[in-house]
Amino acid sequence: LVDIKIALPAIYVFGDSFVDNGNNKAILGNKDAIGGGYLPFGIDFDGKPTGRVTNGRIGVDFIATVAGLPYPSPIMGMSKIDRKTIRTGVNYASGASGLLPQNGHFLHKNVINFSQQVDLFENSTMEDLKSTFDSPEGFTQYLSKSLFFIHHASNDLGLTFEVEMEKKYSIDKYAKLLIKEFSKQLKRLYTLGARKFFVSNVSPLGCSPFNINTKNHSGPCVEEINNRVSVYNGLLPGLLEKLQSILPGSKFVLGDIYKVFQDVFEMPRSYGFKDVNTSCCIDNNGTRIQVCAPNIAPCKDKKNRVFFNPFHPSETMHFLWARRFLKDSSICSPINLIQLMQA
Repeated sequence: LVDIKIALPAIYVFGDSFVDNGNNKAILGNKDAIGGGYLPFGIDFDGKPTGRVTNGRIGVDFIATVAGLPYPSPIMGMSKIDRKTIRTGVNYASGASGLLPQNGHFLHKNVINFSQQVDLFENSTMEDLKSTFDSPEGFTQYLSKSLFFIHHASNDLGLTFEVEMEKKYSIDKYAKLLIKEFSKQLKRLYTLGARKFFVSNVSPLGCSPFNINTKNHSGPCVEEINNRVSVYNGLLPGLLEKLQSILPGSKFVLGDIYKVFQDVFEMPRSYGFKDVNTSCCIDNNGTRIQVCAPNIAPCKDKKNRVFFNPFHPSETMHFLWARRFLKDSSICSPINLIQLMQA
């Protein structure tokens, strides 16, 4: 990815299934697709399902590698000893979770929403790690240098909106509600000691294999869904700029994952992709529309596909968005991820 030395003490990850590396597997067990607990998930990760909802590694794994850190451990899979000793970062992400406390629970009542993820950081990680530092100042310094990586709102804007929220809110009001809750939790993290924030926006959900195969659309993607995502994404830059202006010492960087996917869809071959809209894994009906069926071999050309299942990217696509975030200032604002980590 890059050959550069970065003095980053830890990465703390918050979000949904794009960045969940085992929390839902620990919560829901090995049979649940949302937890990525069975093959073919993990088929290219030493052949073992790890809880990552893809064939191999996810973007935050590659980012940790560049920072010279181990993959952040999923909080729900950590032992009491691990929680008191691991200083290199923790992953709190939970597939199907959302920004709003009630979101995602129509799929699973046990997923960890963003507020609960911040609770875990405060009440578990902070309490456990404080005593391992020589002084409160040392702990404060450590947190201020650590990276807080956040990828949220995909579920809020996808199935949750369609099933639960569309009857109650216009997309404009709903997006503002999401931003308000997001602001609240980011301020909480700041109060707890976080200073370096990297926030990803939401990818074009209307281009997922599930949506293009199950919903009406006239173009290559379901524009109604992408327009919904764009309303929310359009509010994020203003939120992050405002927070940085009112929270002394903070750095907020926005990663435009929507643009990364858009670039790939427009010129797939230039990025090494041959298939941009078909799931690699097969479901119980023999199609590629629903969740992956257990223990059925996926497609052989995994490396050339954008999507591994009908909702989530392949390892190759994860590698691409991580690389773009790290190095490409055209999709990061105001600086790229490497510059934030070095700050």
